[in-house]
Amino acid sequence: VRVKLHRNLLLQEASFFDSTETGFLLSRLNNDVNKIGMVISFHVNIVLRQLAQFMFGSVFLMRIHPKLSMVAFAGIGLVAIASMLYGDFTRVLAEKVQELFAVSSALAENSFSMSETVRAFNGVATETKKYESSQYDALQLEEVQAWAYGSHKFVSDTLQAALQCLLLFCCWTIGRAGALPAAKLTSFLFYANFVLESSNEVGDQWAKIQAAVGASTNVFDLITRVPEIGDPKDVTNTQTTTVIEMKDMFVKYGSMDKPALSNINLEAHDQDRIAVVGRSGSGKSSMLRTILRFYDPSTGTCNLEGKSLTEMTRSEIASKIVVVEQEPHLFPMTLIDNVLYGVEKDSIDKVTGEECYSEKYRFAVTEALSLAGLPVTGENNDLGLELDTRVGEGGRTLSGGQRQRVAIARALVRFPDVLLLDEPTAALDSKSEKVVVEALKSAMLRTRCMLMVTHRLGVVRSLGVNKVVVLEQGSIVEIGHPEELLKSGGIYSQLAREQ
Repeated sequence: VRVKLHRNLLLQEASFFDSTETGFLLSRLNNDVNKIGMVISFHVNIVLRQLAQFMFGSVFLMRIHPKLSMVAFAGIGLVAIASMLYGDFTRVLAEKVQELFAVSSALAENSFSMSETVRAFNGVATETKKYESSQYDALQLEEVQAWAYGSHKFVSDTLQAALQCLLLFCCWTIGRAGALPAAKLTSFLFYANFVLESSNEVGDQWAKIQAAVGASTNVFDLITRVPEIGDPKDVTNTQTTTVIEMKDMFVKYGSMDKPALSNINLEAHDQDRIAVVGRSGSGKSSMLRTILRFYDPSTGTCNLEGKSLTEMTRSEIASKIVVVEQEPHLFPMTLIDNVLYGVEKDSIDKVTGEECYSEKYRFAVTEALSLAGLPVTGENNDLGLELDTRVGEGGRTLSGGQRQRVAIARALVRFPDVLLLDEPTAALDSKSEKVVVEALKSAMLRTRCMLMVTHRLGVVRSLGVNKVVVLEQGSIVEIGHPEELLKSGGIYSQLAREQ
């Protein structure tokens, strides 16, 4: 269940993660799935065993005295009704408790991931108070659960005791009248007690199963959720000189009234080097996300090599497009694992027997890192890095420029058709920027087309951009060669003067 949930979450569209906090999903993946596991491995097992004992005992009761057995079954029915009512109540309550746990998990995840900001702005007390409040709300509901369970046990045990007394009285009356031998009456009482204990245990476990069902409702909703952006059934291959084509494209996020991109018409051909510039909020990043198919156009089309992105699978898009982000995300793995992320290991270590990368892959990564300005061999390896060096969570053991070069190496080993650059030098000093620019030039030689989002216009000149697209409030207001736009006196020349 956990694996299926994890896989389906990874298949969801970007807008799903925009509106859902990571902590909520982690709570579903851990706490809620644990509840389901407990039901399957423990509670269902007990219910099946007790049901078998109940049926076994019921057969003997019917053989000894059918009419008296009906009295026992009537009483058991009352206990079952009480258990069902409690089960319905605890299912609703458990769902609310798990929802509060998800809120707590989201709060904790946010405070941990932004721990430096929390400490820098003296937010420890604030975060602690928010987390304490969410835990207190959950505690109150758990107290209600405890009282409800105690009341349920009191009622069910009282009904069971009353039924046992009634059966004992009936057996005494029948025995006194001589209608049934004492030995059979003793056997009846023994089996009646056996059946009552089994039915009571079934009711108790049923209530716990209902609580788990309430907690797992959201899990199965997420497992069965169909992504709004999915893979097509039929895939066809095409090849054209137009690498990227946007036609009358509008992009709108969720319930926002104003589109992020409006009436975009743009073509990128072989060997085009395009820079998308504009002020903050003009729609530059939205254009990249649409090309990566994180979002689908609300109207119009976005084509890659003559085919609409909606007709391409995720793996097909990933094989043709590579993005170098402003702040590359590195996993707490080795350097080679991060560069080859998404590539399956293709060899077995002869000493340890573990999966590993073949020498072909290791050589390719070494070459890519060297071209990216982060050598792991030779005299220029000042940092003493190796392919198997672990980079820490988020790549914290590396500087911003070094993480950027790892991201460029990812692009170099893949020979993508399209290289997307999202503010690749925005967070770098001048020295690191020079190294990264040289690495990007190496990466561009291995691609058909490059499209870069940037606000540092000096990079436009350094990377030999031959087409500039200027965005303003989600629309293209200028497009052309950078030198021509500088002379035109428009928005691009104004942005250049401001720098």
